[in-house]
Amino acid sequence: MSYELSRRQVLKLAGFLSAGTAAVGSVPIVSRFFADRANAQTGTVYVRENIYTFIQSPQKVEALRRGIQVMKSRPDTNPTSWIYQANMHGIPSGETRRLTAWRTCQHGTFYFFPWHRMYLYYFERILRQASGDPNLALPYWNYSDSVEQRVLPSPFRIPANSTNPLYSDRGSSINVNQGDPLPEADVRYADAFQRTNFFHTSDGGRSFGGRRVTEANANTHRANGYGDLERRPHNGIHSRIGGLMGSVPTAARDPIFWLHHANIDRLWERWLRLGGGRANATTNSDWMNDVFTFFDENGTQVQLRGRDVLDTAGQLNYLYDDPLSRRNRSVTPSSQSIDTSTQQTDTSTQQQIAMSANDRQLTIVLSDAPLTLSAPAQDLVRTRALTAESALTLNITGVEYNPDNPIPYDIYINLPEGVAPDPYGPYYAGILSLFSLPQRGTFRLDITSTVRQLQRRSLMTGDFISVTFVPPYRELQQERSTQDRQAQLQGAVRFSGVTLTRE
Repeated sequence: MSYELSRRQVLKLAGFLSAGTAAVGSVPIVSRFFADRANAQTGTVYVRENIYTFIQSPQKVEALRRGIQVMKSRPDTNPTSWIYQANMHGIPSGETRRLTAWRTCQHGTFYFFPWHRMYLYYFERILRQASGDPNLALPYWNYSDSVEQRVLPSPFRIPANSTNPLYSDRGSSINVNQGDPLPEADVRYADAFQRTNFFHTSDGGRSFGGRRVTEANANTHRANGYGDLERRPHNGIHSRIGGLMGSVPTAARDPIFWLHHANIDRLWERWLRLGGGRANATTNSDWMNDVFTFFDENGTQVQLRGRDVLDTAGQLNYLYDDPLSRRNRSVTPSSQSIDTSTQQTDTSTQQQIAMSANDRQLTIVLSDAPLTLSAPAQDLVRTRALTAESALTLNITGVEYNPDNPIPYDIYINLPEGVAPDPYGPYYAGILSLFSLPQRGTFRLDITSTVRQLQRRSLMTGDFISVTFVPPYRELQQERSTQDRQAQLQGAVRFSGVTLTRE
């Protein structure tokens, strides 16, 4: 969906771009991006729609399918092909080639948001040209705001075969391809929106956008400094959908990947719109100036920096149909790029308790049966100790797993003995998402909302708090022998310890 700007709006936009050519010190703000965009799309702003609005038009769905099918028909050495674009996000095991810009996605740092915005922007342009529809824009999947829209949109499920370029085999713990909705805890973003700092600087720190690093490189392809929105809903949705989506090397081969990331991009804009000190890292020279490589719809190599993607409408010619994600203020880059990152250092105090199985500290190995760890609640989670500002975080340290088969386990808090695990029930806290987690990294899950809900419903009593890890039963129910199931899950995930912290 697109619309034409008026002459006054075009002139205003041109003025904005002219102002953006000022220099910061001796570093010019102009990049190849500006000339590229001016030549390709001057005067048109594309509107990314909610997928449930988008699918009301059969013509739009057909254009989406056609564009993906055409991209899939191109040789994988063509930068505008489906596989080439997917391999920019990650490379499956066994792939020995290293073509330009492959495996360059950024996870676990404050580059996560800008890199994926750039990635979607050029993919959208390639898709639009491949579809033959000059008005096509990527839709987004808003799985957070209503129960009905937590269901995978029907064009991505039906027909469930290779004739449908939007279909992929999916589902780890629930069957999303059969219309099972995503659990509410997996799509929650309220915890992330409470963060007013874009980045953090310390191990174990918390922020909306991720840990600051001084350089984007191969080490930040899978780093461990996640921002809260990347943790949830981003990582959890990848793991919950499963299939190709469940692993970084293959995620972008599933068409729903692009709608998921369009939604994450929209939520970034919505977070900024809340104000209250929420702002991009425009004072950090690395975030603003580090260069990333992509390809446009003609297969031409192009480069972008953080400063080039601050304003989706003014710089990238797109916006969302969600009015809460639109900003009325200018986001012209500051004329002085002074690194004031120390102002965003996490300084909160924490209390911590260790959890164990049968009162022993040990290397914990998950298998084909649920495993429960517990610890004395003390004053860490008792009702009287939780203030409105309290945040409870589950920390799983030293995680090791098979990167080719990152099995997601569901996590429950104080699940009573004899009560069946239910991801839609009150005890469910989230998913052990191994998506993009580096080996021996630390997985963190905010369980504040779950604990508060249990307390409100008088479901959290006694002097202990427990955490139960439940394997993906849908995998267990598939037709394979008990021995094969145990071989698949036994030792597939292990970690060195579990702690609970309160800020």
